Amino acid sequence: MQKIDRKIVPRGYQKLILDLIKLHTSKKKSVLLELDCGMGKRVITYEILTSLFPEKRILLVVLSSSSLHETKDFLQNEYGGVDGFNWIGPGISNAYAQKILKESRVILCTPQKLSNVIKRAPSDFVDTFDIIIINEVDKLIRRMGSRRVLVYPWTDLITQLGSSLYIGMSGTLRDSHYVLDQDQLEIRKELDTLVEFIPDVELIFMDYLAGTDVMEFTKETKIETVPVEDPVISQISEIIGQQLREAYSAIEAELREEAPEYLEQVKKTGPQALLQAPVSESLRGRAQSLTLTRKYLFSMMPAQLKKFLWKLPDVDESMLPTISQKVIKAVEIAKNTNKTVILCSYIRTAKTIVSHLAKANIKPFLLTGQIFDKNAVLQSFRKYDGKAAIIMSPVGERDIDLPEADKLIIFDCVRTTKTVYQQLKRIRGGIGVFLYYNNSYEEKKVQSVISTILERYPWSTKLASE
Repeated sequence: MQKIDRKIVPRGYQKLILDLIKLHTSKKKSVLLELDCGMGKRVITYEILTSLFPEKRILLVVLSSSSLHETKDFLQNEYGGVDGFNWIGPGISNAYAQKILKESRVILCTPQKLSNVIKRAPSDFVDTFDIIIINEVDKLIRRMGSRRVLVYPWTDLITQLGSSLYIGMSGTLRDSHYVLDQDQLEIRKELDTLVEFIPDVELIFMDYLAGTDVMEFTKETKIETVPVEDPVISQISEIIGQQLREAYSAIEAELREEAPEYLEQVKKTGPQALLQAPVSESLRGRAQSLTLTRKYLFSMMPAQLKKFLWKLPDVDESMLPTISQKVIKAVEIAKNTNKTVILCSYIRTAKTIVSHLAKANIKPFLLTGQIFDKNAVLQSFRKYDGKAAIIMSPVGERDIDLPEADKLIIFDCVRTTKTVYQQLKRIRGGIGVFLYYNNSYEEKKVQSVISTILERYPWSTKLASE
């Protein structure tokens, strides 16, 4: 066995986690680990592969191609290497991938590639691994599940992987998801669903690390809310809201006649569940269309938004402003900050923000799924000497941390608490700013999401006013 040149020393709380993993796995138990963003899941992974289980066969599964390459680099280069390591990337043939799976001790791969290789392999081919490590294990769960509650290909993959022990890691195991089964709807904790598919599992939560040095390395994010004034957007928001209330009422009326049990479940889960209700397609489609239009209202640029408003009564595209007041507010905040991160949902919005920042003499950097060399953009932003802002789309921001930034602006807030929390932690502390249109539905949504974040993650978030 080659000698590993170790380049890291685990912190106190990381040593406790490793001791707990060793204890649980020695009893043939799988482990689900909640470890907050920036607390060292990569360090834990490396220690499992090298110090904890240097002889065991381990499959390390990451959920995207970008994570695959980054993980390969930090295992091979940053942390000193892993004995018996190999990886299966997009360009590797199935025959060679099978050879790697048979002969290597530690294999890194994505679930899609692994599933494709297994389908063409002998039936008992993969049931030879001692441990399966899954990064971002919470993302195995579908937000709205019907026949399948796990994302593809995990329902089949877990069965194919046989009796291996699992070590699943996540920044948060505290969200819920909807499960629809034969017209019955329930809201279920993601953790409960994971435990259903990964039996005989022990849990390690952030709360268990109290008494260690964990708070020395926990960076608190202060949360600010910034209202944006635009009476026209507020007016259109109210019009959409009224139309949605009427659409929901029509859905409820049909449910009362056709599926009263489902309607009872909706009272527990909230009106969002009506968008998946077993009613006529026209009714459900109307509500879904209005919900999307309202989302676009808060996140798109006026010129892009126009084509979605023609079905709304009392709304004419001439009403819309020529310039988004949110963009103006984002630039204003960036003027008073050295390094700013701005997250938005759409590329056209991101490009508009870039244009306005440049006019204000703030150096803009754009990061979307269309950018091939993300690392070059990130390094340029980090090294820039002066006021700078990096604008990122959802695909662009994936797996990126920017502790150099002072503020992070959430241009348009989504409903999923976990997603928003992970966005806030991209800057590893600092100030997270939520923009919202005043006197609109967006104001209520932002307040609801922030309230839930503060409740679920009290160790690393607080209101800036406190």
